[in-house]
Amino acid sequence: MIMSLHNLVRRCAPLLVVIALAFGLGACSLVRVITHETTLDPVNLEAGNYEVDPSHISVSFKVDHFGFANYVGRFNKVSAALDYDPEAPADSVLNVSIEAASVDTLVELVTAQLKGPAFFDIESHPSLTFTSTLINLTSPTTAELTGNLTMAGNTHPVTLDVTFNGGGKNPLTQVDTLGFSATGQFKRSDFGIGAWIPAVGDDVTLDIEAEFVRRDAK
Repeated sequence: MIMSLHNLVRRCAPLLVVIALAFGLGACSLVRVITHETTLDPVNLEAGNYEVDPSHISVSFKVDHFGFANYVGRFNKVSAALDYDPEAPADSVLNVSIEAASVDTLVELVTAQLKGPAFFDIESHPSLTFTSTLINLTSPTTAELTGNLTMAGNTHPVTLDVTFNGGGKNPLTQVDTLGFSATGQFKRSDFGIGAWIPAVGDDVTLDIEAEFVRRDAK
C-alpha cells in the first residue's frame, strides 16, 4: 500500500509541479492587482478625453413606495464623455446619454410601465441626457456638479454631489482610469412625470458609480 502511494506520487510529480507553478503565477498576478494603488493627486493624473467604461457604470434611482420602502430601478445602457483637466478640475466638462429603453426593475410590468407614455415615454423620447454647466469644488476630492438634465422632453438643472475616488493606470489594462461616485435628487414632476404621486414619491434619488478610461491613451 505504501509502495503504491509512493509510485503514484512519483508519477504525478511533474503534473504537481506544473499545477504549483500555475497557481504560483496566478497568485503573483493577484498580488499585483491587490496591491494596486490609485492617486488623488492631480499632478499624477493624465489630462484628456475620457469615456465611461460600459462594464463599470451603474446608474440607479429610487423613489418612495407607499411609505413602506424605496423602490429601486436602474438604466443598463449609459454612455458618457469627460473632458478632464487635472490642473483645473472645475473646467472639466461632462456629457451623458442614457438609453431610456434600458430602464430596468425586478418586475416586468413595472419596467413596461416606466417605458410607457406616463413615464419615460421611450417612443417619443429615446434618450435622457445630462450636460454639465458648473463644477463647484468643495474639497480636493469632492464637488457639486450642476448640469442640465433632459428627461421625457423636459430640461431642468440638477445638482449632483460627486466624490473623486482616485485615478491611475488600471492594473489589468494599463489604461488611464478615473473613478467617481455621485448622488443627487430631483422632483420627477418637474419633468412632467407625475403618475402615481403621492402614492409613489415625487422625489427621485440618483446613485451613480462610474469609471472613465482615457480615449486617447497610447
